[in-house]
Amino acid sequence: MTFNSVSGQNLNGKWLLKDIDPGNGKKGYPGFQLLEIENDSVHIYTDFSLKEKASTLIMDNGDLLNLKKEKTSTYKVINKNNLKWFVNGKSNDKDAIFECDFYRLEPTITKLKKEDIEKMTFVLTENGRETEFEFNKELWDKETLKRMKRKEGEKKMIQQIDSTFFIVSYFDGKRRSSIPIKEVTPELITMYAIPTAPMEMTAYRKK
Repeated sequence: MTFNSVSGQNLNGKWLLKDIDPGNGKKGYPGFQLLEIENDSVHIYTDFSLKEKASTLIMDNGDLLNLKKEKTSTYKVINKNNLKWFVNGKSNDKDAIFECDFYRLEPTITKLKKEDIEKMTFVLTENGRETEFEFNKELWDKETLKRMKRKEGEKKMIQQIDSTFFIVSYFDGKRRSSIPIKEVTPELITMYAIPTAPMEMTAYRKK
């Protein structure tokens, strides 16, 4: 019995990791991880390019099996857009069950092209603090780069997987976070805020 027939829902598509709870209530984020479900197979990717699969598992009535049909972990369908993957492991040298929260990757709602979005600057106000989202530009000034002895500081870019746009942050030339965009218009941009809470946050275009 496959993953999809167990739930009575079509779960084919891509699912993005939001966070992992090791059982102590302290959720964390180990980095980019995406599941691509194709009927009873789930392909796991840990690199944003999706060029190489980290592994493939088989779904069988609540269990996840390796290609040798050995049980490796379990899963639970929460709803059509949320599923949990449970993996046995160690946390602080103690046995623990890691609860991995995945959300369905939806196409970004927009009439704009990637090039249009990159020309805009948005401002997010959160807890009285403003954060600017400006793209394809080095965000550290020359003095800071020199003081920190770095050729690259911080940069934000718009990248995509299928029809979903992401705000991708780089630090010291390395990808640090990839936040999917729910909707973008000439006035605002709404992000899913993965891997941090709340589930959504909206930034408005800088005037």
